[in-house]
Amino acid sequence: MDLRRGDQQQPSYLKVNPKGLVPALEHDGEIIVESNIILDYLNEAFPEPPLLPEAPLDRARVRWWMKRLDDGLHLDIAALSFGIAFRHQLIQRCGSVEAIAQHISAMPDPYMREVQRQVVHDGIESPRFAMAVLQFDKAVRDLDRELGRHPWIGGNTLSLADIAYAPYVTRLEHLQMHGLWEGRRGFTDWYQRLKGTPGYQAGLASWFNPAYLSLMQDMGSEALPQIAKILDA
Repeated sequence: MDLRRGDQQQPSYLKVNPKGLVPALEHDGEIIVESNIILDYLNEAFPEPPLLPEAPLDRARVRWWMKRLDDGLHLDIAALSFGIAFRHQLIQRCGSVEAIAQHISAMPDPYMREVQRQVVHDGIESPRFAMAVLQFDKAVRDLDRELGRHPWIGGNTLSLADIAYAPYVTRLEHLQMHGLWEGRRGFTDWYQRLKGTPGYQAGLASWFNPAYLSLMQDMGSEALPQIAKILDA
């Protein structure tokens, strides 16, 4: 692990203090947490425009795709993000192996705590990182097949599933992992349509942090040979 000396000149993105955030919504004095639950709540509280298909089977399909995020891809994107990029911030901020271990041990979520423990020290060489690469490669492949049948995930209109996947795919792109959908026309066209929606521009693009973008671009480019090696294997 590269524990950078505090007196060395560091790129500005290494000086950004990473914070762990829990998705939360306050509405009418009540707090709702977790991304997909928030999306479902907003769709019911503000039903226009509807963001679930009319047919029960199509609704089940949308919810199945969203469940796939909660069942593993959410932790996989954390493994990719920290393995490639944010571990460098943590190393810079903590300065020692002991301080890093203390930081990770203080995390309240045991699953996210274990992911960071597995990838912060070994980065892109971690077996947990390799597993995350393969899981997202499979997810993109499956989504490409789904999007070859209709323009949006689960049907012919934009739904909660498209919104739920937007930040994950955006993170892959920022980590320079857009090669996962190279040659996959259904997925590529869907992502371009999604980025062209007003909701994407207001809810995601307008919040991009230039320092984080620089970090993810630089470290993501360095990680590409290792990612290619994992996929080839």
